Amino acid sequence: MYKVLVADDEPLMIEGWKTMVDWQGCGYELCGTATDGEEAIAAIRACPPDLVMTDIRMPVLDGLGLIRAMKEELGLTAKTVIVSGYSEFGYAQEALRYQVDHYLLKPLVPEEVHKVLRELAGPLAERRRAEAAAGAERDAAAAEAVVAALRHGGPAALEAAGRLLGATERTRCRLLLAETLAGSGSPGGAAHVRLRRLLEAAFPEGLRAVAFAEAPGRCGVLVLDEREAGASFEARLAETAARLQDALDGLAVYASERGQGLAVLPALHGQALEARRRALLGRRAGLHPYRRGRTPDGDCRLPDVAACTERLLRAVEAGDEAAVRAALDPLFGLFAGAGAKDDWARLAACHIRGELLRRFADGAGAADDASGEAPEISALLPADGADGADGAAWSREAIEALCVRAAASFAARRSARDCGGAVAEAVAYLNGHFREKVLLQELAERFRLSPVYFGQQFKKATGYPFHDYVHRLRIDEARKLLRRTDMKMSAIASALGYHDTDYFTGKFKAFTGELPSAYKNKTKGESHADR
Repeated sequence: MYKVLVADDEPLMIEGWKTMVDWQGCGYELCGTATDGEEAIAAIRACPPDLVMTDIRMPVLDGLGLIRAMKEELGLTAKTVIVSGYSEFGYAQEALRYQVDHYLLKPLVPEEVHKVLRELAGPLAERRRAEAAAGAERDAAAAEAVVAALRHGGPAALEAAGRLLGATERTRCRLLLAETLAGSGSPGGAAHVRLRRLLEAAFPEGLRAVAFAEAPGRCGVLVLDEREAGASFEARLAETAARLQDALDGLAVYASERGQGLAVLPALHGQALEARRRALLGRRAGLHPYRRGRTPDGDCRLPDVAACTERLLRAVEAGDEAAVRAALDPLFGLFAGAGAKDDWARLAACHIRGELLRRFADGAGAADDASGEAPEISALLPADGADGADGAAWSREAIEALCVRAAASFAARRSARDCGGAVAEAVAYLNGHFREKVLLQELAERFRLSPVYFGQQFKKATGYPFHDYVHRLRIDEARKLLRRTDMKMSAIASALGYHDTDYFTGKFKAFTGELPSAYKNKTKGESHADR
């Protein structure tokens, strides 16, 4: 759709433009109207149109003045059409010197307007293609300049990037890096697509930003002149990432601090990479902002720590307490050997705690309410990143107690009721009680399972979400009653547990594609055969 602004000082003409012209049918959208040239200028600033159609004679600023201001002051390349009465035709011809694209004579004739709109659609489409191509070239050049500035960081590279981006030594900068974590299993698309989706959702008003490929599998965005204060920028980004976690599952974003001038780009890049390095042990998606302060020292190799930690977690999931204790020896041996026991143990404990909570959720949502295992696991260690926490919380004894307790819970859960049997029992129960009010929460509690996990397994086994399955049973019974009885719609709805006839009607149509009354009329001839 091409956006159109119409300027005319006659109210009847404005009404005619709104009602007599088939804008959408010609591929246009009337985005605004104005009663004089100055009002039109304000509208153009607020929403730049692709086409401006203006009367010649208007108060304050006439049509020619409007076109002149568009071209010379605003630099707008929109197509222009002037509208004139017969007595003003010579005046209209004068406007052609301002490269007006077309003219129309009053009174308006819809067919003539439509003809002009169709004639201008081709040039507008060509201009859009040219602008898109030029924009893509500019974006590619900007991305290349940013990458060169990050890799080399020399005065020449930074100066070239500054010229291309229009950045000065006062320009505020922030660097974001993003990647999709291995094993996330998310179908949400490449990292750069998902990062763009995150930024568009967090800042719908738009950002001045340059996207670039930072490394294989990793992308980046240089944010320029952000409007938000530093903390507010991070807060909006984190809140949006949490809100869109299903769509962005597996996307990790590493954010630098905010700097000033492109000369700080190499330092900001280092901060983002440092935030990534600190986050890798936890392998958690979401936003990871750089924080100044003490970092883990020593010469521990991250892959070695990750391998030992994974071995420990597998022992926990197996419910093998002896293997848990054995797996702790090489892990803490790494910490002690590097002289970095406290800091690395703190990071490892945060990772282990987070993984256990995640795997508890994946395995059964939450532990048995009666046992209280999940709350104890959650409370055993401080939250990630807690400063000044008691060092004993990161000790081998504390981590061992956590893992042994979790291993016992996994072992107990494995011997509990098989969830497949629970789903089968639930299906049998629903087949006999679907007319009643049945809640997922109550059935899950009956089988001592978390509602989330039970709902997931129910859908996996039946192919339907829990509530959809109940509605299908009710709608199937409704079909029988409509075919075989003369019950009123309200009576059928009530008999099937629907206390609102309209709600029942809506559900019936959603599952069958037709209203109950239409279904009853269609099956009248079949009713006797069914009896």
